[in-house]
Amino acid sequence: MKKQSIASVVLAVMLAGSMTIGTDRATATTRAGGGTTVLRFQFAGEPEDAAVYDLLIEAFEKGRPKIDVEPTVYGSKGDLIQSLITSFAGGAPPDVFLLNYREYSQFVTRGAIAPIGPRLDEQGVDLDEYFRQPLRAFTFDGKLQCLPQNVSSLVVYWNRVLFERAGLEPPAPGWTWEEFRQTAIALTGGGLHGLGVEASLPRLAPFVWGAGGEVVDDTERPTRFTLDTPEAREALEFLVGLVRDDGVVPSEVDLAAQDLETRFTAGKLGMFLSSRKDVPAFREVTGLDWDVAPLPVGSEHATLLHSDGFCLARDGDHPDAAAKFAAFAAGRAGQGILSLGGRTVPSLRSVANSPSFLDPTSPPDGDQVFLDGIKIMRRTPVIPTWPEIEERVDEILTRAFYEPGYTIDDAIAAIAAETRELFEEAAAER
Repeated sequence: MKKQSIASVVLAVMLAGSMTIGTDRATATTRAGGGTTVLRFQFAGEPEDAAVYDLLIEAFEKGRPKIDVEPTVYGSKGDLIQSLITSFAGGAPPDVFLLNYREYSQFVTRGAIAPIGPRLDEQGVDLDEYFRQPLRAFTFDGKLQCLPQNVSSLVVYWNRVLFERAGLEPPAPGWTWEEFRQTAIALTGGGLHGLGVEASLPRLAPFVWGAGGEVVDDTERPTRFTLDTPEAREALEFLVGLVRDDGVVPSEVDLAAQDLETRFTAGKLGMFLSSRKDVPAFREVTGLDWDVAPLPVGSEHATLLHSDGFCLARDGDHPDAAAKFAAFAAGRAGQGILSLGGRTVPSLRSVANSPSFLDPTSPPDGDQVFLDGIKIMRRTPVIPTWPEIEERVDEILTRAFYEPGYTIDDAIAAIAAETRELFEEAAAER
């Protein structure tokens, strides 16, 4: 197992003085005066994220003594989005905010976001230096709306100790669905489960693509789900079978007592599907010996894009300063700093391939897995009603996972019925 990096030690020390999750630090950190610009920045994250953003802000302000960045961090993306909706409605939005590509278009259609593309030209940002996948995801109505900060993928976290106890070899690139399934079965028993996977559309989508299917009829302008195809049905049956038939996934009762992340850190899960977001927390757990592996392969290689971007409010008080901060935060220096926290897979090619990300002193050993996933990465649609569509689908998939008698046919029919009007609403807003 790798030793703890200097960066993680620095972050741990900083946590003692970092912001409280879900609170606005403006009253505690205001340093404005004498013509200083106060720039308001909002994002969602854990304490580890708050600490590394403090480092980022400190570095930005050192070269810009007339700009003070005042962050507000929320404990969940739901809290952040609700705050943004309220602040835009009240005419007092933050200058800069960080959103996932699956969530930002609802603010574009409300006229709340100022496209960042023209501002980046003024800052001398070369978009050719960024990975194309997140740039495309943050392009809406032909304009780059937000500047992507990261380019993570869905991977398999795995516990070395549990693999060794079960006599299993580490997951190998190109492993099949059946090898994945048999591994999960071998890891299950004695109060342990072989796999942790959420009943959610972002977890289902890569398996649909991996089976050679499509999630929707048109990624750019979707009108319906296409989960009734043989390929999509195969993916649904595979995931549901892991839960119902093989019993390798914790039950609803199990999850009510302890969530998947906690089970993995406690050594109760052999494998866990997630994006890069769990790396900071896993690094802090003493005695947890873990790594990452690519998703198993069906008929095709596929994974899901996870990406957040810096967005500028159209009615923000300080558009020039906001653009400067976004360009710095998503530039070489900024992404180098954010990489220290462990959560970020840099969207800037040069930083992603540097020791800032490929850190040999901090887990996981398999950092390269995240970069290898970029070439097979796909995304879900970018439409304003997508967050609500996901919410409804997740509820239906939860029933398919855990409710006795609720069939794959029931789930496919319910997904089509429950989302039809939301697709129509999105089409009307374009």
